[in-house]
Amino acid sequence: MDSKEDEQFRQLIIDTAHNKDSRYYRTAEVSAQVISASSAQQSMTVELTADEGEICSARCLDEGLVATLADFWTSTLITVVNNGKGAVTTSLSVQALRPIKPSTKIHIICTATGGNHSLPFATARFVSASNPSDVLATATHTKFFRS
Repeated sequence: MDSKEDEQFRQLIIDTAHNKDSRYYRTAEVSAQVISASSAQQSMTVELTADEGEICSARCLDEGLVATLADFWTSTLITVVNNGKGAVTTSLSVQALRPIKPSTKIHIICTATGGNHSLPFATARFVSASNPSDVLATATHTKFFRS
């Protein structure tokens, strides 16, 4: 795909996300930006910086935050990939994997599969922006298309 098509795909993701109200964690809006997207790969990358309140006592990303962001961004991606078709969550699984420090810049790499199936599926990998092989948390998300 050319960069113009990917930029249009990225903008559609941003526009779709702005129409949703579930990007809040502990009553605060999570500040994250879609920095890239690929319509051919049905993927996107979101960037945010983890602050002290988003890190749990084990020094990992708080799994509630991981669940909130994975649900929000993978749902948005699935909606866009499937031309706005609504779906409900049937399964959301998250796992924090590694300790991080406050002010760590994170990339959430979301990938959708199973478009046009009754059970679309997506993954979210939370990685260090400075070292993408450093996976901080993961999530899997299965949805079901409403009739």
